[in-house]
Amino acid sequence: MRTNQLFIEFKNELLKIKDKKKFEKAYYEKLRKCLKAGQFKAFELLFNASVDFNIFLDIKKIPDRFSIISKLLLNCIDKVSNGYQTSALGEVIEILRFCMKYNLLEKQLNVLEKKILENLKKETLFLANLNDLFGIVSNSFILYVYNVMPQDLYNHFITSPISFFPDRDELVHYIKNIFFDQYTIYGLSIRNISSIDDFIKVFKENYPYNENQFKKKKELLIGKGKELIEFYVTYKYRMFYYDTEEEQEHHEIKKHLVSPKNILKNINKILMKKNYNFYSLSMVLLGGLGPQGLGFTYSTPKGEVIEICSDQKESEAIIIKYKQYLKRKFMLKLEKELENFRIDEKVKYKIIKFLSDILNQNELINYSKKNSILRKIKTFLEQLEEFQEGGMNELQELINEISNAISIILRRIKLRDQFITRMDLVVKDKIKSEDIAKLTSLKGKSHYDVLRERFFFQNIIKWFYEIYKNKKIKIENW
Repeated sequence: MRTNQLFIEFKNELLKIKDKKKFEKAYYEKLRKCLKAGQFKAFELLFNASVDFNIFLDIKKIPDRFSIISKLLLNCIDKVSNGYQTSALGEVIEILRFCMKYNLLEKQLNVLEKKILENLKKETLFLANLNDLFGIVSNSFILYVYNVMPQDLYNHFITSPISFFPDRDELVHYIKNIFFDQYTIYGLSIRNISSIDDFIKVFKENYPYNENQFKKKKELLIGKGKELIEFYVTYKYRMFYYDTEEEQEHHEIKKHLVSPKNILKNINKILMKKNYNFYSLSMVLLGGLGPQGLGFTYSTPKGEVIEICSDQKESEAIIIKYKQYLKRKFMLKLEKELENFRIDEKVKYKIIKFLSDILNQNELINYSKKNSILRKIKTFLEQLEEFQEGGMNELQELINEISNAISIILRRIKLRDQFITRMDLVVKDKIKSEDIAKLTSLKGKSHYDVLRERFFFQNIIKWFYEIYKNKKIKIENW
């Protein structure tokens, strides 16, 4: 049922109730039904309608809200564990955002919970991550994430272990040690490739610190102004195979492109404990997770080096998508480029004048506007006398030549060149190393989203494992 239809249906049913107490009870029951069905927009409309209904809304009066929310979250986990739909992890985040927005997790805290909360507030990375994902979070929200979610996860997996993990110890080992080290979400492949200490060690081995090292290794320095280095690293990683239910060790060689200035500028922050940031480390040129063997690496607050795939063909996965020019510069370049094609001088003049008239003076012209510009040129040329009779083939050839000229001017920048450009911007303090991940995205989800959501789930899994370990010790000592 559509959101509006459900809301209208519930609203009409409520308006038929004349008794105030019965109306209020029915109102909260409708909110419960919306929540249970995962109809969050209908819930929102009904929630906001409390003003029209003259109800002082008390979220605590929604029946079974905690058990419903737990079930909604576990349904997402089921999608991940049984259908390998890892994007459902994102649904968990969205449900929690919805709960935070409408204070659905609010409750009175008892003495023990207040004590737990006091200790939790010393966990600065955990709180920084919650505030980053959900905004300023309430005490009840913090406790729900720490107390309820790991316990729900334990109850769910231990009472109903997934089919290809009949052994519970193997299941817990996989969840804790393997899953978040290599998975795919939002079309992006993610892998934990090493510790940050190991990465920095290899970097130092390859960077020419002094005069003698520079003479030996100067051939490694590349890029604009010789500011970047390339080096190879062999990594060991574990791969789990669902068909054989086995975990195997693999070796893989990766070629890194690194800006020494970026690393040295941020090295103390990168290695610092209790620092909630994800710093850009390198671009992987060979052996990367992307379809062209490319990838980007970032440090995490847990001291990991995480690689996220990059795809040259996916425009959203590019931080600096296109070359772009203001109208005046674009027109000068186009006029110059058209000289390389066999175009009649009069026609060329008319095209340049036409574009000068229709393009805004302060408009930034980039590759995304190419088709729009071409359509306007085609419409304009079709009206010219030169192409009125029997000149369609000639017109198409002309359009093709103009298209080629525009493509040359506005060609997409290669990922490697973009990495070099943004490292240069970091060195010049134009952007921060920790902001690079926010600017690199695919289908609306940035590398930063992946990194911070992964950090969130790592905490949930850590507490899930603590519950499992404590329960196991109690059983063994029984």
